[in-house]
Amino acid sequence: MDAWLIGLIALLVVGIGVIAYGGLSDRRKHQREVTALLSPPPRTVPQLDPSARTPRYVTTLQAHRPPAAGERPQLSDDQRETIKHELRSAVTVPIGYSSEAFLTDRSTGWAVLDHPRVLVSAEPIMSVRELISIIEHMITDGDGLVIAAPSMAPDVLDTLEVNHIQRKIDLLVLLTRDPAPMDKIIETTGATLISRIDLQNGSVADRDLGHCDRWVSDRRSSHLIMNH
Repeated sequence: MDAWLIGLIALLVVGIGVIAYGGLSDRRKHQREVTALLSPPPRTVPQLDPSARTPRYVTTLQAHRPPAAGERPQLSDDQRETIKHELRSAVTVPIGYSSEAFLTDRSTGWAVLDHPRVLVSAEPIMSVRELISIIEHMITDGDGLVIAAPSMAPDVLDTLEVNHIQRKIDLLVLLTRDPAPMDKIIETTGATLISRIDLQNGSVADRDLGHCDRWVSDRRSSHLIMNH
């Protein structure tokens, strides 16, 4: 066999080997990248014992289940009758709760918050970060929070639902682009219309939040009870 032919065959064998190795290497690299994307990110937690157990990640389905302590206590018959009586003189706006996850009394279909603070946003709420400082304040004070906004990013609404279901804080979200009921809420509760910039800057003061003695929402409307 001619020397040039032997050299050509050797070159082809080496070339095929290099291509095969490169393809296999790229495949392994891609698999590592996919695994890294789907795995919990590595985090170094200050003052955490390295031998501590790895945190258990909770699925969306698990997060939307009530905690081990159970759901919030349902209203008693006497409480329902009291609220029905209060609704006769309540200020009503045509906005219902944004999700049944905020229900607190299933037999009536009500979401009831006692002595909540009221946040009225002038613009859509697109990030949980816009609400963190306010929610932390509510948790510290033990107050519930009603949030009224034109719209809300799905992940933000989902986060609020989970925090309510898990009983971290009493929450209620109302979404509407109609300015009339928003104006009525502001007038009744004394809330200030908050801009998105103020939310992003964390510059919402306590005086900017409205309040009422009791807030009752169903699927179609909300009732603001002011006993004073």
